[in-house]
Amino acid sequence: MTVSYIEYLESAYRDDPPKQKGQRTRERIKIATAKALERKGYHAMRVTDVTEIAEIAEGSFYIYFKDKTEVTLTVLTDLLNNFFKLEAPRDGGSRSAFQSIQLANRRWIAVCRANAGLMRCILQVGDEAPEFSRLSQAANSTWYRRIAEGVRRRRGEETGNAMLAAYFLGGMMDELVRRLVIYPDPELHELLTGLGMDDDAVADAVSLIWLRVLHPDQAPRGALPEAVTRFADWLAPAAIGRNPS
Repeated sequence: MTVSYIEYLESAYRDDPPKQKGQRTRERIKIATAKALERKGYHAMRVTDVTEIAEIAEGSFYIYFKDKTEVTLTVLTDLLNNFFKLEAPRDGGSRSAFQSIQLANRRWIAVCRANAGLMRCILQVGDEAPEFSRLSQAANSTWYRRIAEGVRRRRGEETGNAMLAAYFLGGMMDELVRRLVIYPDPELHELLTGLGMDDDAVADAVSLIWLRVLHPDQAPRGALPEAVTRFADWLAPAAIGRNPS
């Protein structure tokens, strides 16, 4: 499953192109806009950047979209409503709580890494378009409710406190990917390099914290990278423990 939104759009266009020529042109404009946003960002992007990538006349752009704001909102809304909701294949309940959290966090960091420019655009456009900002918040809320529901199923408790914990943990994750990928923090990157942590190790370390909060009675299953094992020992060796299988 691809983690790149642009690859996702290109694959869909290649494998199942719209039947109508006008719809095909519209999709090409969307793909071109995603590429321009990824490379330049919302503020620097011009309509001519889009039309050059799409290889169409500038006048053709205005047949389908009013301006760069409208096409940007179209692309980013699709990113939020469709691409971000793609999930890894379900496991039929065989994954532990930690493995489910680990998989979700690894995928999220990989998605943010592969779409760093578009993630920056989400923040840029959210400052200018309140409706889009609310859409972004709604997407986060949907994810938090899924987390809380998963906790309810595993622990048999009401979801109020789990929802609050999901907001706290989700906010931590948002700030982490902002510093890790979207607007890289040199000090954080230097720290991670010194600790020998790549993106997967960072996701695993964060997942240990999530596990402690959401499922404090469970231990992580599966082998962990050496740097994450050291972090687990520092975090709470007696409380977390480690189960190698």
